[in-house]
Amino acid sequence: MKREFSISIPGEPIAQGRPRFSNRGGFVKAYDPKKSREGKQSVKFFVANKMEEEGASPLEGPLHMQIQFGIKLPTSQHRKRTPVPRKWRIKKPDLDNLIKLVKDACSGIVYLDDNQIVKISAEKIECAQGESPFTKLRFSVLDEI
Repeated sequence: MKREFSISIPGEPIAQGRPRFSNRGGFVKAYDPKKSREGKQSVKFFVANKMEEEGASPLEGPLHMQIQFGIKLPTSQHRKRTPVPRKWRIKKPDLDNLIKLVKDACSGIVYLDDNQIVKISAEKIECAQGESPFTKLRFSVLDEI
Protein backbone atom coordinates (compact mmCIF):
# COMPACT_ATOMS: atom_id res chain seq x y z
CA MET A 1 0.00 0.00 0.00
CA LYS A 2 1.24 3.47 -0.91
CA ARG A 3 2.14 5.64 2.08
CA GLU A 4 2.42 9.06 0.42
CA PHE A 5 0.79 11.30 -2.18
CA SER A 6 2.19 14.57 -3.59
CA ILE A 7 0.93 17.00 -6.21
CA SER A 8 1.52 20.55 -7.39
CA ILE A 9 -1.62 22.29 -8.62
CA PRO A 10 -1.16 25.30 -10.92
CA GLY A 11 -3.33 28.38 -10.51
CA GLU A 12 -4.28 30.91 -7.86
CA PRO A 13 -5.22 29.29 -4.52
CA ILE A 14 -8.84 29.92 -3.55
CA ALA A 15 -10.10 30.21 0.02
CA GLN A 16 -13.26 28.50 1.27
CA GLY A 17 -15.96 31.17 1.43
CA ARG A 18 -18.64 31.56 4.08
CA PRO A 19 -21.70 29.40 3.42
CA ARG A 20 -24.65 31.13 1.80
CA PHE A 21 -28.26 30.50 2.75
CA SER A 22 -31.46 30.53 0.74
CA ASN A 23 -35.05 30.16 1.84
CA ARG A 24 -37.29 28.11 -0.45
CA GLY A 25 -40.73 26.96 0.56
CA GLY A 26 -40.06 27.65 4.23
CA PHE A 27 -36.90 25.55 4.29
CA VAL A 28 -33.44 27.04 4.71
CA LYS A 29 -30.73 25.57 2.49
CA ALA A 30 -26.99 26.20 2.94
CA TYR A 31 -24.68 26.15 -0.08
CA ASP A 32 -21.11 27.03 -1.09
CA PRO A 33 -20.46 30.33 -2.88
CA LYS A 34 -19.74 29.92 -6.62
CA LYS A 35 -16.01 30.74 -6.30
CA SER A 36 -15.52 28.09 -3.57
CA ARG A 37 -17.47 25.49 -5.55
CA GLU A 38 -15.34 26.10 -8.66
CA GLY A 39 -12.13 26.05 -6.58
CA LYS A 40 -13.05 22.67 -5.09
CA GLN A 41 -13.88 21.27 -8.53
CA SER A 42 -10.49 22.41 -9.84
CA VAL A 43 -8.57 20.81 -6.95
CA LYS A 44 -10.64 17.60 -7.27
CA PHE A 45 -9.91 17.45 -11.01
CA PHE A 46 -6.12 17.68 -10.60
CA VAL A 47 -6.01 15.35 -7.58
CA ALA A 48 -8.30 12.70 -9.11
CA ASN A 49 -6.26 12.71 -12.36
CA LYS A 50 -2.97 12.26 -10.46
CA MET A 51 -4.43 9.48 -8.28
CA GLU A 52 -5.74 7.70 -11.40
CA GLU A 53 -2.39 8.20 -13.20
CA GLU A 54 -0.57 6.56 -10.30
CA GLY A 55 -3.23 3.87 -9.90
CA ALA A 56 -3.43 4.77 -6.22
CA SER A 57 -6.25 4.07 -3.80
CA PRO A 58 -7.19 6.43 -0.92
CA LEU A 59 -4.67 6.59 1.91
CA GLU A 60 -5.65 4.89 5.16
CA GLY A 61 -4.69 5.58 8.75
CA PRO A 62 -3.48 8.79 10.44
CA LEU A 63 -2.25 11.39 7.95
CA HIS A 64 0.13 14.35 7.92
CA MET A 65 -0.97 17.05 5.47
CA GLN A 66 1.68 19.48 4.20
CA ILE A 67 0.56 22.41 2.06
CA GLN A 68 2.27 25.39 0.49
CA PHE A 69 0.15 28.08 -1.12
CA GLY A 70 1.88 30.41 -3.59
CA ILE A 71 -0.20 33.54 -4.19
CA LYS A 72 0.54 35.76 -7.17
CA LEU A 73 2.51 38.96 -6.56
CA PRO A 74 0.33 42.00 -7.39
CA THR A 75 1.42 43.70 -10.62
CA SER A 76 1.75 47.00 -8.74
CA GLN A 77 4.68 45.51 -6.78
CA HIS A 78 6.70 44.40 -9.83
CA ARG A 79 10.13 46.05 -10.18
CA LYS A 80 12.22 46.19 -13.37
CA ARG A 81 15.73 46.47 -11.95
CA THR A 82 15.45 44.33 -8.84
CA PRO A 83 12.80 41.60 -9.23
CA VAL A 84 10.87 40.89 -6.04
CA PRO A 85 11.79 37.51 -4.40
CA ARG A 86 9.40 35.16 -2.56
CA LYS A 87 8.13 36.44 0.77
CA TRP A 88 5.58 35.54 3.45
CA ARG A 89 2.03 36.57 2.61
CA ILE A 90 0.51 38.41 5.57
CA LYS A 91 -2.65 39.60 3.80
CA LYS A 92 -5.88 37.87 2.86
CA PRO A 93 -6.89 35.15 2.18
CA ASP A 94 -6.65 33.50 5.59
CA LEU A 95 -4.54 30.35 5.75
CA ASP A 96 -7.22 28.30 7.53
CA ASN A 97 -9.78 29.04 4.78
CA LEU A 98 -7.28 27.99 2.09
CA ILE A 99 -6.64 24.73 3.98
CA LYS A 100 -10.38 24.08 4.45
CA LEU A 101 -11.10 24.19 0.71
CA VAL A 102 -8.27 21.75 -0.10
CA LYS A 103 -9.26 19.38 2.75
CA ASP A 104 -12.86 19.28 1.54
CA ALA A 105 -11.83 18.79 -2.10
CA CYS A 106 -9.43 15.90 -1.34
CA SER A 107 -11.81 14.05 0.97
CA GLY A 108 -12.94 10.78 -0.57
CA ILE A 109 -10.19 10.91 -3.23
CA VAL A 110 -6.80 11.08 -1.47
CA TYR A 111 -8.17 9.84 1.86
CA LEU A 112 -11.49 8.41 2.97
CA ASP A 113 -12.50 11.12 5.45
CA ASP A 114 -10.88 14.34 6.65
CA ASN A 115 -10.93 13.10 10.25
CA GLN A 116 -7.87 11.00 9.26
CA ILE A 117 -5.76 14.19 9.18
CA VAL A 118 -4.08 14.43 12.56
CA LYS A 119 -1.22 16.80 11.69
CA ILE A 120 -1.10 19.82 9.37
CA SER A 121 1.91 21.87 8.23
CA ALA A 122 0.97 24.82 6.04
CA GLU A 123 2.47 28.03 4.71
CA LYS A 124 1.24 30.91 2.59
CA ILE A 125 3.77 32.78 0.48
CA GLU A 126 3.73 35.51 -2.12
CA CYS A 127 5.33 34.20 -5.31
CA ALA A 128 8.51 35.77 -6.66
CA GLN A 129 8.15 38.18 -9.54
CA GLY A 130 7.38 36.19 -12.68
CA GLU A 131 6.55 32.99 -10.75
CA SER A 132 3.15 31.42 -11.37
CA PRO A 133 0.75 30.86 -8.44
CA PHE A 134 0.44 27.28 -7.15
CA THR A 135 -0.72 24.93 -4.42
CA LYS A 136 1.66 22.12 -3.38
CA LEU A 137 0.17 19.23 -1.43
CA ARG A 138 1.77 16.27 0.29
CA PHE A 139 -0.09 13.67 2.31
CA SER A 140 1.84 11.02 4.19
CA VAL A 141 0.70 8.18 6.43
CA LEU A 142 2.05 8.53 9.99
CA ASP A 143 3.35 5.67 12.09
CA GLU A 144 1.70 5.02 15.42
CA ILE A 145 2.84 7.20 18.34
